[in-house]
Amino acid sequence: MSNYNQWKITYPDGTEDKTLYQESNEYFYVNDDRNGIVFRAPVRSNNGTTPNSSYIRSELREREADGSSDIYWTTTGKHVVYAKQAITHLPIIKDHLVATQIHGNKEAGIDDSLVLRLEGSHLFLSFNGGVLRDDLTIKTNYSLGTIHEVMFEVIDGKHYVYYSEDGNLGSAYASGNASQYLVKDGSSTVLMDLDYGEAYFKIGNYTQSNPEKEGSYTDDPDNYGEVVVYDFWVSHQ
Repeated sequence: MSNYNQWKITYPDGTEDKTLYQESNEYFYVNDDRNGIVFRAPVRSNNGTTPNSSYIRSELREREADGSSDIYWTTTGKHVVYAKQAITHLPIIKDHLVATQIHGNKEAGIDDSLVLRLEGSHLFLSFNGGVLRDDLTIKTNYSLGTIHEVMFEVIDGKHYVYYSEDGNLGSAYASGNASQYLVKDGSSTVLMDLDYGEAYFKIGNYTQSNPEKEGSYTDDPDNYGEVVVYDFWVSHQ
């Protein structure tokens, strides 16, 4: 993780860490193959949450590039987040998980404006839980562990999403030849046209469950959400 200054992490116990250089713990660590970062969120009795959520996470939140403060941007200009990742495990009862997000002004009704979400095997895009527009299916048969690339691109309020499982999205985008990976709503590649502020990207694992949802399965060692991230970056112009 070369860009560690640009991110902070929230852990499943609710604590936050802004010093990620060489950080390794049970929620955030390098995988056995040494090619990815594991974001793990076990459902436990001592779970904590962030002020605006009842769910658990092991998730990065974007900051200024030098790490001096949290970043907030508007949808004016061009803003891109890229992640090469795999969702590898879901909670037992409520098997829902979010991996990669754009957040906006919660008070303005934006909140999680665009997220990639998995419910069982249904992988889809959600726009503030259907508030901003209807969900849009990526695929209905996602298999846990499938490595995929996803990119959210915002250009002057227009929201585009790229998705690929062939491993070529990153290089295709860099060469200006990624149009075949654009997710479409009918014939349109613009999935949402909306201006807002106080935006930032999130990467990792936002598990959509908690001890209340999991009941007697809380503290079960096999009850957790997990995402492995192999590469990620952000860009602002």
